[in-house]
Amino acid sequence: MAKPLQNNSLELKLAAPFEPLLNPRRYKVIYGGRGSGKSYSIAMLLVLASYQHPLRILCAREIQKSITDSVHQLLADTIERLGLSSHFEIQKTQILGKNGSRFIFEGLRSNVSKVKGLEGIDRVWVEEAESLTNHSWDTLIPTIRAENSEIWLSFNPLDEMDATYQRFVVEPPPDALVIKVNYDDNPWFPDTLEAERLHMKDKNLALYAHIWEGDCYANKDGAYYTNHLIDKQITSVPVDRALPVNSSWDLGIADATAIWLWQVDGKSVRFVSYYEASGEGIQHYLDALSDYKAKNRIQWGHHIAPHDIRVREWSTGQSRHEMAANLGINFDIAPSLPIIDGIESVRRLLSSAWFDEENCKAGIRSLRNYRKEWDDRRQAYKTRPLHDWTSHCADAMRYCAVSADQWESQPLVTLQSSRIKLATYVAGDSSIGY
Repeated sequence: MAKPLQNNSLELKLAAPFEPLLNPRRYKVIYGGRGSGKSYSIAMLLVLASYQHPLRILCAREIQKSITDSVHQLLADTIERLGLSSHFEIQKTQILGKNGSRFIFEGLRSNVSKVKGLEGIDRVWVEEAESLTNHSWDTLIPTIRAENSEIWLSFNPLDEMDATYQRFVVEPPPDALVIKVNYDDNPWFPDTLEAERLHMKDKNLALYAHIWEGDCYANKDGAYYTNHLIDKQITSVPVDRALPVNSSWDLGIADATAIWLWQVDGKSVRFVSYYEASGEGIQHYLDALSDYKAKNRIQWGHHIAPHDIRVREWSTGQSRHEMAANLGINFDIAPSLPIIDGIESVRRLLSSAWFDEENCKAGIRSLRNYRKEWDDRRQAYKTRPLHDWTSHCADAMRYCAVSADQWESQPLVTLQSSRIKLATYVAGDSSIGY
């Protein structure tokens, strides 16, 4: 059933499952499969609300490289469809209402400091919320603190252990409205999508359940390392103080930085810890490593980073390689190989790898979910990896694997801890072995 909405001169139709969104709630969680009308309905309700009241609305997602990665176009189309074009100004990077309303579009991972600085946000809509990390949620939620502010999120859950699914579906916070919707809840579900739905149901039932029924995707189809991460190799792996601890990094500045810590024991590789954070300078990570060394009384071996660590930053005139050296750490540069070759190197490495279950938990989850990008048009996986919350962890592992043949031929590099300012650091659920 559809409910007509009378708002000034507008008459709109809203599918029955979305009617509770009309009532105030701190959290409005809408999840489910394709064709449910999630994004369509949310866009309509937010445009209507901003037409009636001067609201500041943040439209966010984990990664937004450009405005085309946002819901900007959907909102612009919705404004036109509702006949409200004269009430809004559609700009390149924002949408302004004649009554003072404003739609803002930001990626959370690459704009942490900017998001923290946002004031007076009345609504936030997080699209594709399944990709958000706990770190992003912990940054965003305290930012949305205006009186009667609301946090809206829409997503199709992928992994039942994802931060968003656990936080808002498994154990939702107080004052949360949680709605699951699918194609059969949409009275305007188009015939074209119906044909696609039936085709996938015949082709791949597990993928169908995820895409169309909104279920978590247990099959991990398209994942690179599904058959290479063996449960028996995930156990308690204490640090062996007789062996140096090596690190492999995928470095970001505003973006995430991921670090694997590992030891080589004969032909086996022991992954003893994993750490990831975003929006921090290199000093932050060196402090964390200093703390780790002091706590575990270990010696450092190799520190491996990608070749772009040599790129100079315009703001400092220094590369991160030079900055790190000035702070006491000298990086070895990982060989620059095609990504697919690196993935094969990881697969080979995993055959002789052991992981500490507790201290590598976040990294293991990322590796298990690292997968090929899906092509909606072809209904098939592309040959390249999907860039999402798993990418930095997987890249750091790849730099470890492609450097494997250099481990014994290169001299050990010692981290000069005396040159690194010690700091007390508490890292949340992805702590570096604490």
